Parts: sequence; C-alpha cells; structure tokens
Amino acid sequence: MQPEPNIRRVGVLGAGVMGRRHIDAWQRLGMPIAGVYARDPMRGRAAAETCGCQVFDSVTALLDAIEIADICLPTFLHRSTVEQAAQAGCDIVCEKPLALKSEDAEAIFALCEGAGVRLFVAMVVRFFSAYRKAWQTVRGGTLGAVRTIALERVGSPPPPEGSWFFNSALSGDMLTDLLIHDVDYATWLAGDVAAVHATVHSSGQLQYAYLTLEHTNGTVSRIKGGWADAAPGLQARGQVVCADGKIQITPKNLYLPTEDPYVAELRHFHDALVSGGPFLVSRSEVLRVVRIMAAAREVARNRCTMPIGPADAAK
Repeated sequence: MQPEPNIRRVGVLGAGVMGRRHIDAWQRLGMPIAGVYARDPMRGRAAAETCGCQVFDSVTALLDAIEIADICLPTFLHRSTVEQAAQAGCDIVCEKPLALKSEDAEAIFALCEGAGVRLFVAMVVRFFSAYRKAWQTVRGGTLGAVRTIALERVGSPPPPEGSWFFNSALSGDMLTDLLIHDVDYATWLAGDVAAVHATVHSSGQLQYAYLTLEHTNGTVSRIKGGWADAAPGLQARGQVVCADGKIQITPKNLYLPTEDPYVAELRHFHDALVSGGPFLVSRSEVLRVVRIMAAAREVARNRCTMPIGPADAAK
C-alpha cells in the first residue's frame, strides 16, 4: 500500500513500544525509513534491524537526513525534540501526550507554526474502527443526543520498576499516559468539559484511576482504568448511551483482524501532508485534553472537583 505521491524519508525517534509499532506501520505503508534514533543504542540497533535502516547517535544527525520526524520519545522530551525537528524543516507526528502543561503544548504548536511545518498528535484510539464507527453514529444524529459515556482501559503488565512512567513530573503517571486516550475520545464525542473529578489508587507498580467528566452540554463521561497485573495486553471497552439507543464497544469489536489502527493513523497523517487537508486531531482538541489532564492530576492529588475553563477558539 504505497502512499503516493510525494514519498518522503521518515525518521523514527524512539525505539520503545510505540517506536517499534510506528516502524512496523511505516513499513506496511511502504514508506522509506531513513533512520532510527534511540536513547538506548541497543534498542535502536534492534529496531533498525527490523527495517534495514541506519541507526543515528544523535537527534540532530537523524533530522538532517529526513523530511518527516516521527517522535516516539518520552513525554518530557517532546518539546525540545519537536523544536529541533521544526527548526530542521521536518513535518512532525508526535506521540501522545504532547505535553503535561498547557504552556508547553501551546509553545510547541506556536514554534511549528512559526517554522512553517505541520504537527500531528497521534491519538490512535480515534483510528480504531469501533470507536470511529461510534463517533460517526453519534455525529449522524440517528440516536439523538449523547447522555452518558462509559469507557474503560486496562494495560498490563505495568511498566518495570524505575521506569520514567512512575515519575509524575515526567509522565503524568498512568492517569495521563493511559487514560488520555479515553478523555480525548469522550471530548471528541461530547465536546468541552465544565468540571472533572478524579481519584487514583496505587500499590507499588499497580495503578487504577476513576474519572468523571461533566461536559458543558450535559453529557457525563465516566472513565476508569489503569496498569494491572491481570492477563497481558490491553483491554478496552465502552458504552455510549444516547436519547434513542446505545452503542457498545467491546474487546472483540475494537477493530477487524485485517485492520491496523497504527497504519490507519499514519496513513491519515501522510495523506493530509500530501493533500494539505486538516488532521483528524485538531490543535484546539489537543490543547483541551492537555488542560483536562492537568486538572485531573490536581484533582486526584487534592481530592477535590475542579472546573475547566472554556476552550480558547483561537488556539
């Protein structure tokens, strides 16, 4: 499946789980991967071997050799790496979360705009067919207004001891890194949020969170999930209750065996670059979710309810 025309060289920055997934997706799309950079050279070499590309020992060296930067590095490196990629003239796809602070997310978009490059934030759940079909049904209006949304996401096993994921200042913990998918999806379906409630329970490496989003249109979203020690893998499900019916999302119907959401996501990104069309994930939507996740972390720490300011339409 060649994404023609205007094939450009891709560089993947990061060789963890997401970096390897993106390398595989680019290969399936027939895109030339010019190189890989990883903080761990051994991981970088192993990832590069899967696609027969070069391993670079610095971000700068890789950026000089590519036109598209696929950033799958840890969250705390996103702002500095995006800045380097933008200054190198690369269009950018960056893994979620884009940033933990609103000011960082806004600065990232501003510097890309100033450099004349495009930035796409990879919110892959929007490309799972079950979630996409539910969104299309809601948008079609056949079931009436959305009343409630229930979403669950459990990932296992948890990250290893000593991982940067457990440093809240670097990752935002599980609450941000994992459940950001469902917060993004809930706001994609029901729009802006007026208030957020959140609690997090943890025991060693295990973490579980409960979030409630009160949307400005009256919809209520209840989200739960975490890092668990149950059966390996990811379990996700959901239910969207509308005025005239409901939609179920189950582990069995997330996507068809012939589909790959990561391929669909990167195909969309590349097609939008070629056509000049909009990205499915907009700047204002990214900034909205960053604000909500920041509020959720504060609420969980202080055991309170926090109002969310209105979205800034100019962003």
